[in-house]
Amino acid sequence: MKKGNSLGLVVGCTVLALIAFSGGYYSGLSRKSAGSSAGNERVLLKKIAEQQEEIQSFGQRGRQALFQPDLPPGSLTEEGEENPVSTFRSIRELLLQARAESNPIARLSGFSEALSNLNEDNLDEVLEAYESMPFGFEHMQEYRMLLYAWGQFDAPGAIEYCNKRASGMGAGFATTGVIEGWASRDPVSASEWVQDPKNAGMSKLYNMGLVKGWASRDLQAASKYVESLEPGEDVGKLVGTLSNEYSKQGFGPATRWAEGLADEKMKEAAFANLSRQVSRDNPETVAEWLQDHVDQPYAVKSFENLGKRWSETEPESAMGYFEELPEGKARNEGVEGIMGNWAKKDPQAAGEWLNEKEVGPGLDPVLSTYARVVSNKDGAGAMEWAVAITEPKLQEKTVRQVGQNWYRQDKEAVDAWLPQSELSPETQKAIQSPPKQNWWQKLTNR
Repeated sequence: MKKGNSLGLVVGCTVLALIAFSGGYYSGLSRKSAGSSAGNERVLLKKIAEQQEEIQSFGQRGRQALFQPDLPPGSLTEEGEENPVSTFRSIRELLLQARAESNPIARLSGFSEALSNLNEDNLDEVLEAYESMPFGFEHMQEYRMLLYAWGQFDAPGAIEYCNKRASGMGAGFATTGVIEGWASRDPVSASEWVQDPKNAGMSKLYNMGLVKGWASRDLQAASKYVESLEPGEDVGKLVGTLSNEYSKQGFGPATRWAEGLADEKMKEAAFANLSRQVSRDNPETVAEWLQDHVDQPYAVKSFENLGKRWSETEPESAMGYFEELPEGKARNEGVEGIMGNWAKKDPQAAGEWLNEKEVGPGLDPVLSTYARVVSNKDGAGAMEWAVAITEPKLQEKTVRQVGQNWYRQDKEAVDAWLPQSELSPETQKAIQSPPKQNWWQKLTNR
């Protein structure tokens, strides 16, 4: 295999491995005085800039050689040319070169290459390269790699570093990255630290890193730990982390784990996460699985996810499945989710489906969804559907929203229609005073 191909594989794997670190860091103090090595760093960066010109003239193989420090000075490449960057051998120089790199793939590959060999002997050298890099969101990937690697062999030292560089939630988020690395090597010690009463204030945040690192080492033990926690919204997020790991073993093992959860809230979170992951690409598989849970409250969100995801590719097939389900919340949530996507993708086909249905209370929520979605482009047409809703409160709410969208599109037509609409003066006034839409609303309503 050529070395260029090998490096491409390393880079690809590295990028896939980089997960956006939840939360962010804030600027703070450095481990050492920034002025102590700033001069040396400037000299190195100048040297790097000069070498970059040489690398660019040398071509792509020169850039590849940068990440092959095993080549001795004066060695030849496969084409018989001398390696121009063989002097970049120290971990600090490699990091500084990566920092100066504008190509994000090469930049993160350089950091990954260096930090994969992080240990007690070269830690100070690495921190020296990091010290002038802001401890903020813009460098979260670089710091995530540092703190994860450091946490694997000296978690207390890494946590102390986080508290020196930031405070409050910033330090908390950074410490979570340390704990993830710590738990991937020694989950018991990491969990004892998280459960220490002095860390109670941030324990919910720390648990995110603990469970993620622990699950990568011992998934069953991590699951038992999560099940031992008091139920809550934060535990639901932890269950999401576990379901992601179980999914790597296959859909069958993942669903058996979810079904075996005793706590209803945890089971709901597990079902919802699995259905969200699989429904778009394999909706029939999820539909078959959920069939046995149709009457269970913990599965309602999963049916909603199934409807939304399935409707992105086969809305009519999705509708056919949900129409066969017994009356109940699972069916209603699924049908509404399907209609939301179907009306946006193919309003004519969705409207034809509605035309075949008998108007009544059972159809009202679907009519409302259809009218609201269609009104983003055709307010006049959507109003005909909105006024067909039989439930008074839902009708008034839908008519108001549809009317406001219509007013944005054709003010004169709405002003002419309102006097004969028999709507209340309050509703008419609301339609003629639509709230301003922000850029995100305008984008999503297209």
